[in-house]
Amino acid sequence: WQDRARQESLALGDAPLDIDALDNLDTLDRVIKEALRLLAPVPLVMRTTVTDTDILGHYLPADTLVALAPAINHYVPAYWTDPDTFDPDRFAPHRREDHNHRFAWLPFGGGVHKCIGMHFGTLEVKTILHEMLRTTHWTIPHGYHIRWDNTSLPVPSDGLPVHLNPL
Repeated sequence: WQDRARQESLALGDAPLDIDALDNLDTLDRVIKEALRLLAPVPLVMRTTVTDTDILGHYLPADTLVALAPAINHYVPAYWTDPDTFDPDRFAPHRREDHNHRFAWLPFGGGVHKCIGMHFGTLEVKTILHEMLRTTHWTIPHGYHIRWDNTSLPVPSDGLPVHLNPL
């Protein structure tokens, strides 16, 4: 996937990036979306009930603090083919598995609480990765399996041993 994304980035040449150019980095866009699906940046959100309510037979009185884990939706087999596998093509136009349900993919939240900066943040990450792809090849040690520390937000518990090599 790194090589596929690199070819698209190199094809843009040295022209300054704009939003249209970033939108043309289709492979990189799908890789980012799949990474966000597998490891949502905000795995847990807190909400307070505003009225007495019943959720699937469980009574919750008004003013009850509720923890929600929306990223669980990213692994529901009814919406995602082989959900534990890294597969950026699930976001390709011919599949669009993220359209199987309006809350199937929500790494930035959903509805009225969706992150206001999600588009800007995505453009920032795409710009950085685009420049890295043009100048650097990165690897992890063979057989490496990441372990996550989810104390607050997910971070690699071992510092993530990435090797950056100039092209």
